Amino acid sequence: MLKRDNQFLLQTETEAPGFRVELRGTTFRLVATGAWTVTEATVLDEELKRLKVPIPPSSDFTGEMDISGIAEIDTAGAWLLQRTAGAWRRGGLKTRYAGATDSFRILIEEVHRRGQTEKPEIDTVTPLQQILDTTQTSLTNIWSDVVALTSFLGEVSAASVRLVREPWRFRPISFIHHLDHAGLRALPIIFLICFLIGAVVMQQGVVQLSYFGAEPMAVNMVTILSLREVGILLTSIMVAGRSGSAFTAEIGSMKMREEIDAMRTLGIDPMDTLVLPRVAALVVALPLLTFMGDIAALAGGGVMAWVMLGLEPPIYIDKLQEIISVRHFMVGMIKAPFAAVVIALVGCLEGLRVQGSAESLGSHVTAAVVKAIFLVICIDGIFAMFLAGIGQ
Repeated sequence: MLKRDNQFLLQTETEAPGFRVELRGTTFRLVATGAWTVTEATVLDEELKRLKVPIPPSSDFTGEMDISGIAEIDTAGAWLLQRTAGAWRRGGLKTRYAGATDSFRILIEEVHRRGQTEKPEIDTVTPLQQILDTTQTSLTNIWSDVVALTSFLGEVSAASVRLVREPWRFRPISFIHHLDHAGLRALPIIFLICFLIGAVVMQQGVVQLSYFGAEPMAVNMVTILSLREVGILLTSIMVAGRSGSAFTAEIGSMKMREEIDAMRTLGIDPMDTLVLPRVAALVVALPLLTFMGDIAALAGGGVMAWVMLGLEPPIYIDKLQEIISVRHFMVGMIKAPFAAVVIALVGCLEGLRVQGSAESLGSHVTAAVVKAIFLVICIDGIFAMFLAGIGQ
């Protein structure tokens, strides 16, 4: 805010902010008074918008902004003056300033110069172009993730080979810790989810097959579906959401606090310390959890078969023995180690990619869960098509 130099006014002598217009000969004058600051800008703006300037009958008419009565002015006030002067000029009225001090003149000229700067054009993007750009960006990100995950898989494989040659690098305490958290502590929720899904599948199977009079075949459907798909898929998704996100959060927090850099400085390889124990623990835990998920799904189906079909547990177990084969059981179990490797790799990789902010940590945890679940479903689909193709 600028104040007029070399002027002393008593508080009672200071004029109220405003203006008046007058016509002196061929000069149309706007006499500004008081303080033209952002505080009074709203009132002044409304009054100036209502100001009507008569069209000059000839080029002899001129305009004049008399600002000798302004005690204080800031950028907002200078912009209002400039806007009004610009409107007069566009109407054919040549306008000049009168009564401006050096500081006032510099401020008004600077506001005028800034106002003449061309505004950058905003590129308008059509909806089709926006869709194409989004698709291109998504495909580029997917390719980058594939390259990064493949590279990380190579690093983990090299570290595993090194671990076989140098067994003393193995961290048994870390392995047992992660085996406990990713395996044993995940058992209750996985058992509950698989039990409920098995019951729901049995109930829906009985209802739909009742239209064909084939309700007992629902037991066959639930048994084969649980062993081949439901057990491994539900378990992998739960582990991806539970353990995969935990891996990312733990390693990402260490990355934020620069603990991983400190480990490298001390000569400790983060791959041996942080990544391999988690991968190994999940490779061991996920098949065991899948086995328990299969049992839970069959148990849930048995309860619903007892309720809806009247199959008592001994009869239901006898039917399971007739239906279950090693082939169906192994189809589900073969997928478990591959799903475990993918979940662990994605969780650890996203944790190592965390930057130094909580926002980055949250986004990478979300990305780890989404990517792990997506890859698990892809792996399940690939195995399903391959095994069906070879008659398994």
